[in-house]
Amino acid sequence: MTYKIFLKNNCKAEIRSSYPRSIFSLFIMTLCLSSLGVFCGYIILAQNQFGTKERSIDKSVALEVETINTPIPNKKIKDIETSKLSPSKTKKEIENTANISWKSIIIKPGDSLALIFSKLGLSAKSLHEIMLIGKKTSILKKLSPGKKINFHIIDNELIALNYEINLVKILEVSKNDNKYIAKEIDIKLDSTVKNANGVIKESLFLSGEKAGLSDNLIMQLVAIFGWDIDFALDIREGDSFAVLYEEQYKEGVMVAEGPIIAAEFINRGKIIKAVRYLDSTGQNNYYNSNGEAMKKAFLRTPIDFFSRISSKFSLKRKHPVLNKIRAHKGVDYAAPIGTPIKATGDGVVNYVGKNGGYGNTIKLKHGGAYTTLYAHLQRFAKNMRRGEKVKQGQIIGYVGTTGLSTGPHLHYEFQIHGVHRNPLTVQLPKVRVIDRKNIAEFKKTIAPILAELDLIKGKNVLSAKYTKTITKEIKLDDG
Repeated sequence: MTYKIFLKNNCKAEIRSSYPRSIFSLFIMTLCLSSLGVFCGYIILAQNQFGTKERSIDKSVALEVETINTPIPNKKIKDIETSKLSPSKTKKEIENTANISWKSIIIKPGDSLALIFSKLGLSAKSLHEIMLIGKKTSILKKLSPGKKINFHIIDNELIALNYEINLVKILEVSKNDNKYIAKEIDIKLDSTVKNANGVIKESLFLSGEKAGLSDNLIMQLVAIFGWDIDFALDIREGDSFAVLYEEQYKEGVMVAEGPIIAAEFINRGKIIKAVRYLDSTGQNNYYNSNGEAMKKAFLRTPIDFFSRISSKFSLKRKHPVLNKIRAHKGVDYAAPIGTPIKATGDGVVNYVGKNGGYGNTIKLKHGGAYTTLYAHLQRFAKNMRRGEKVKQGQIIGYVGTTGLSTGPHLHYEFQIHGVHRNPLTVQLPKVRVIDRKNIAEFKKTIAPILAELDLIKGKNVLSAKYTKTITKEIKLDDG
């Protein structure tokens, strides 16, 4: 409606006949919508066909790129350039490449190699071939819980495995020409030289811990000086110690302590020094500054720690059970039942069993002159029998109260040519000294180490120039 018509009708809306024209409009609208629908359908169909073709081209291009980047074994570059690469073959090669993997298994209690092979889907034949290698793979018969074993697997076939035997050795088994071979690989640990020193106030253990020494290092210290110092009886307040030792690191993590490189112990004013040295036999042992071995033929005591000496060596002692004067030809060490007893020297078991008032007894022969006796034992160590060879420090039995005994203790005797001697005061024989022809080289080697040992009493920093000397001139191993 125009403005003129609106005025002509006295400002009223124009009324028109709409019926015939509405049918025509509906027809026109329907025709337009149909045409639009056909046109849109054609556009969509065309786009789909074009997109499919484009994706097909992209896929073939992608496969071609992947094929070019996929390494093909046993073929030269020239062969690759001239060969025709099929998409199906390329896909298979890609799948095979994806199947290559290393798997790390943490061993749990009760696990065996056979069980692990089964879980990984590896064949029993491979396991059998590995175990047939012999001595090197025999360690795999008994796996240690908590350790890792790594497997290199391609298409469910074992290509290699490695197993950490200890901190410095790895067993590696690999397949070469369809045959498994085994070898041990040495791991080099990073070593750092450290030091500690202290003065004993309450006990060696408390003072050692305060100085930063672990229980393990304190026990190493006791083992070094145990031939000269009775750590149960001789230690006094005011005694002091100084220690140079190593810490072993693996991948930046400390995994072991020791060995002690050198140490000094002042006991009742007596200065005793020990240095670890690689001698002519190829073994690392501890020597004093004169080239005399710290290790003697006999330990001073057969028990590391005990509460007290309940009875000393005496020819006129009143027996606590028989209540009469009777010679006490040994030393009684009071200790809890079950305390380990060590052989004080290398020897052979001469007697083991019950022996009257001595109760359970072990008697050891040490060469032609020396004999030691251990009585009132609760029980004997495994495999203790007449004729059995024992090593110094080996556990041979455990403290008890068998025989004529008023409480748990060890009765220890020491004889030379059949004559009883006081175990606390007898002069113990030495076993090793540096050869005279090597003594000059020995003293030259240990001089900077002993100098550093003197320095650490007032300093807590190890001189870098001596660290190199120590590690170069003294080979440190498990010995």
